[in-house]
Amino acid sequence: MTLRPSLPWLLTTLAVALIAMFLAAGALQKVEAAIAAAVFVFVIVTAAIRTNAPAWRRAPDVGEITPRDALIASIRLVMLSFLWCGLAFFAIYLGTTIRWQHGWQYGSAMVLVAGAYAYYLSRLKDPQDDWSKPQAIERMVRFMTYQAFAIGGGLVWLISSGKLATLRGDWAANQLFLAGGFAVMCLSAIIVKTNSALAERHAAN
Repeated sequence: MTLRPSLPWLLTTLAVALIAMFLAAGALQKVEAAIAAAVFVFVIVTAAIRTNAPAWRRAPDVGEITPRDALIASIRLVMLSFLWCGLAFFAIYLGTTIRWQHGWQYGSAMVLVAGAYAYYLSRLKDPQDDWSKPQAIERMVRFMTYQAFAIGGGLVWLISSGKLATLRGDWAANQLFLAGGFAVMCLSAIIVKTNSALAERHAAN
């Protein structure tokens, strides 16, 4: 199960969105920065949908897709989402005049989470690894369910709190929280949907 679009194209597009948000934030253009963040969300979620769509269709060739194959592709997108947000935090709060004392901390946290997903991905790619076993994959899918609900609750709080309209230096951080959170929430839901579709097809056969 391969990424759609290809990884080089995806990385290039995400890099352009990152540069656009950095430039917009540096110029204190909040609307333009939000648009760049929205482009990131659109690109990463669209890639996840296009990648996982074959597993949702009842086509003759989908039988070759395993839960492990599907999870590998989607976890790679989750990893890229956290990495993108972490790099955006560093770029904005270390490379522009915007100041927020927690910017580098959240940036570091995002990069660390991306690293954790990268490590998990390396284990998942090994078919002999314990983390590649069906039971372990089911546990990861359950974790994705919890993650989606937790992030969803956080986004509801973020929006209802009015922090997106703040005049302080954390306005860019709040945009990143919204964009990154929404992207990872969607990716988590897609992982659950794909695993469920594959399980139903396996049971039917």
